Amino acid sequence: MTIHLIPGAPAVSAGERSFMLENAAGMTVTIGERGAQLRAWVAPDRYGRMADVVQSDLDGIPSGGRATRWEGRQANGVVSLALTAGGDGAGMLVHYRLDDEGALSIEYQAVAGVPIPLAALAHPSFNLSGSLADVGDHMVQIDADYFEETGPGGTPAGVAAVGGTAFDFRQAAAIGPRLHWTDTQLQRAGGFDHCFCVRNHFAGGQGQLREVARVFDPASGRRLQLHTTEAAVRFSSGAGLPRLDAFRVEAHARPGLMSAAWPRVMLHPGQVYRQTTVYRLSLQA
Repeated sequence: MTIHLIPGAPAVSAGERSFMLENAAGMTVTIGERGAQLRAWVAPDRYGRMADVVQSDLDGIPSGGRATRWEGRQANGVVSLALTAGGDGAGMLVHYRLDDEGALSIEYQAVAGVPIPLAALAHPSFNLSGSLADVGDHMVQIDADYFEETGPGGTPAGVAAVGGTAFDFRQAAAIGPRLHWTDTQLQRAGGFDHCFCVRNHFAGGQGQLREVARVFDPASGRRLQLHTTEAAVRFSSGAGLPRLDAFRVEAHARPGLMSAAWPRVMLHPGQVYRQTTVYRLSLQA
């Protein structure tokens, strides 16, 4: 496969590269080898103005040592990044694809060399206005009846119903006003930084790829939809993301809480874990 390096792309460190995908509408995404992370997503607003809706914190992305370095390739409209660690057969593979409908498909595969708990992957921060404003007016909707509560020390404390709380996003609600609700969970986390159980929280596990969350910016008209095969979604805004600059919405294999209902997801030697996440960026009337 041929490697296509983006001319003029900022180098995170020596030898680390970035790759670009573009669809027929002129939408582009940039993926970097460092952390195998989405770095930029340039798309039009309702007036045709192009802007980057991703906020990338490069300082917070681990590059890994020489033995754990991501290596990327681009061919046939797919960016593939592989990570190998040590000589025990462990590794991870990530494929990015962008279609002409604005859907960015991210397929993950991981294999363990020794028994390890499955960890969450790094995900980007978004601002659908293109950082022209904060995300306080962004409308969030999450198909979840339950969310994971946080204890005083910041550790998972239990699963609670979203009804009657600031975490009820079953109907679309703006981020900013919700952050002003009097809610112990918001106070403990400094905002939203919680896992939502998008499927039956007693079952867990993976399922068919389906839409589980969506975020809409009324000012720009941009809408981001999240599809996943996973059982949980983590939504963050206002917690560790100062001045409501951005939000994160990402798929998780399980909430952080471990119980009989949500056991620790373990990978055993030779076992392969697969996950698909699709972000679709479009315009909403």
